[in-house]
Amino acid sequence: MVLIFSQKADEHLASLVKAVDEVQKNNSKLGTVVVGVGGVEGADLEKLQDTHKFTTPLTVAHDKDGPKKYNLNKEAAVTVLVYKKGGVISKSFAFKDSKSAAEKAKDIADAAKAALE
Repeated sequence: MVLIFSQKADEHLASLVKAVDEVQKNNSKLGTVVVGVGGVEGADLEKLQDTHKFTTPLTVAHDKDGPKKYNLNKEAAVTVLVYKKGGVISKSFAFKDSKSAAEKAKDIADAAKAALE
């Protein structure tokens, strides 16, 4: 499973989601979701979905700062958690801005593939 928490809903996030979507399309066992936090609104994500037609579901966290149990760093614009089967985090990423996250999209996609093994 890949959880992407983002304080931004922009084209950089779209690049990251596209990379994960490619893994998802070929691996039905990989669950992915994007969760908008820090003021991202449903309309922001709807606009991205309308433009890009992602496979990955997009949603907004009920709590503006994200689910408390994840203890997300408010300084990180994008946080990605990659889980192995059984619920163990195999890799985590945190980025100060969405552009930095987009630049590591391939690494995140590779981590998602590795978690399926």
